[in-house]
Amino acid sequence: MKSIGILGVGQAGGNIAEIASTMGFQTALINTNQRDGLVNTKVERKHFVPGYNGAGQDRSIGLRAVNENYREIIDFVHRSFKNIKLLLVAFSTDGGTGSGMSPLLIDLFLDQLPGVNIGAIAIVPDRNVLAGNRINAAECIEELSKIDSLSSVFLVDNDQMRKLNPQSSKHQIYLSSNHQVMEAINDVLQVTKKSSVYGNFDETDLMNILCTRGVTIISSATLTDAKTTSEVASKIQQSWANSIFCPVESTGVIRAGLIYQGSEKMAKLINVPAVFEKVGEPLELFEGTYISESDPSITTILAGLPFPARRMLALEESLEKNKDRLQNLVNKEYTQKYESRISWAPSLKARPQERKTGSISSKLSKYQR
Repeated sequence: MKSIGILGVGQAGGNIAEIASTMGFQTALINTNQRDGLVNTKVERKHFVPGYNGAGQDRSIGLRAVNENYREIIDFVHRSFKNIKLLLVAFSTDGGTGSGMSPLLIDLFLDQLPGVNIGAIAIVPDRNVLAGNRINAAECIEELSKIDSLSSVFLVDNDQMRKLNPQSSKHQIYLSSNHQVMEAINDVLQVTKKSSVYGNFDETDLMNILCTRGVTIISSATLTDAKTTSEVASKIQQSWANSIFCPVESTGVIRAGLIYQGSEKMAKLINVPAVFEKVGEPLELFEGTYISESDPSITTILAGLPFPARRMLALEESLEKNKDRLQNLVNKEYTQKYESRISWAPSLKARPQERKTGSISSKLSKYQR
């Protein structure tokens, strides 16, 4: 049984939990819309918040759903996961249910799930989303960044996927990013089951990394064509830039993992100071070396990174540029009206004649000649 559990919140989170289920992870989902969750047929444990029919991209509705039902939700999560060391809450930052519910749920779980570390898989929208989605994402990530005792936050960046696959549809990008984040986590978990006389990367090493507070990325690089220490370091650094996660913007790695698989000859070209030159050497490094005849590759895990200020600025800058226009739109919603210039016209409309009654004698005398 895997030591990491995946709790999907909202439609995007449920889709990630669906993929995780096929990989053997313990999974569950929470949603305010039963129709969204029913499509996730691989996830057996589901909780639909009663009295709601979705959140309509309104974070306040997701937040209210937690406030009204947190006891039932906490009990559901207690029953859904057994013997896990880390629970990753998966959600999209720009919607209503996942974005609104997840930061508060994570904060509650930190108190109510003793012995279980809590982290997140949070999807960051691409730069083409509209103002409401940008506002949701900014608010959600700000709340997430302020949670004490939070473990790794994986920020899955749809903008990265768009750059790497510019011709892909929105559905293809979502599906690919969901698969890739779970494959990355699953692959490093699988490595912890391997043995090597050159040094093992075990589950304790992995948990030490993933329980670090801050942003975490996992990336892999193929080293087949590398011939020098510099080329190896460059390929690893390039893998960070091309990963599905928000790009590394600054130095400050706290803990890291470095897992090599391939020939012994290529292993000699790995120089740790060169690898971490651009992001700073971590406080702790956990390594695993697995000599084989397979194509040489190296997987790195960087944990404790700062939240990506420049990436968030890219989301927020269009809001700042259009601040007056957006505020005017909101004001207009409550103040706009139309006044007709033909207020005199209703008197022209056909209406039934008023029948006046009189006495028979008056009618008879009216026609006397």
